Amino acid sequence: MVGASQKKSNSAPDPEAVRRLLSSPEGQALLRVLQADGGAGLQAAVQAMKKGNVEQFKAALSPLLEGTEAEKLTNQLEERL
Repeated sequence: MVGASQKKSNSAPDPEAVRRLLSSPEGQALLRVLQADGGAGLQAAVQAMKKGNVEQFKAALSPLLEGTEAEKLTNQLEERL
């Protein structure tokens, strides 16, 4: 998932490109998966990133991204980057 895109580039993706990806049907589906717990995990991840805590960010998102649907969607989105 994330590792594949990191191999392509160490730079952060363009914010406009990210917005377009999240607006796509796959992006919207991934957002629904990430909010399956009522948004608590996603909110925790956002707060961790605001603090610059990458490990806490990963820990908050990890359980949400474990399912096959999330993996499929992230792979589809990574192909578009």
